[in-house]
Amino acid sequence: MGAFALPSLEDEITLLTLQDAVAEGFGGYSTLRKYISEGHLRARKIGGRIKIERADLEALKRPTGRQPTFEDIESAVSRIAAAPPLSDQQIHRLARLLGGGQQ
Repeated sequence: MGAFALPSLEDEITLLTLQDAVAEGFGGYSTLRKYISEGHLRARKIGGRIKIERADLEALKRPTGRQPTFEDIESAVSRIAAAPPLSDQQIHRLARLLGGGQQ
């Protein structure tokens, strides 16, 4: 008889329901269903529920937006530098909002 080996934790597959995937921020319910129907996301039905491998969800992650360019940062710095000085009232209000001032 051959030896029986238990799978290691690394071999374990984590399955999430659609609801769990949505709750963890992998996308909206209808978006994930669309990815499944279009073949962009593998899924299986287990016990009447759609389950998706966490690794497949992680692979779907895409960067949101673009990285700011040097020019974007320079433009933002220029706008801040050109802003008029804050009044005492604005300074005190900001200090309160940021937790550094007395009420």
